[in-house]
Amino acid sequence: MEKKGDILNQLAIISDLVERLNLESTSKTIVLNLDQVEFDRVYKIIKEKTKDNMGEVKGSFAISIGEVDIIFNMNNV
Repeated sequence: MEKKGDILNQLAIISDLVERLNLESTSKTIVLNLDQVEFDRVYKIIKEKTKDNMGEVKGSFAISIGEVDIIFNMNNV
């Protein structure tokens, strides 16, 4: 199946669904482990879209959308 769509829009939809889960939680965190190529691609997209001066990262970065924290890790396997 072809993957298409804007990554930030997709993450916003996922975050909205997680916020609406019928459960009480102390933290709402999503962790995504990516290979180096995909990690670099996603980092570049998010940096450009958010116009954030995130600087260089070493293997991990996080964003928050609403109440949900999304952590991107580079998997070195």
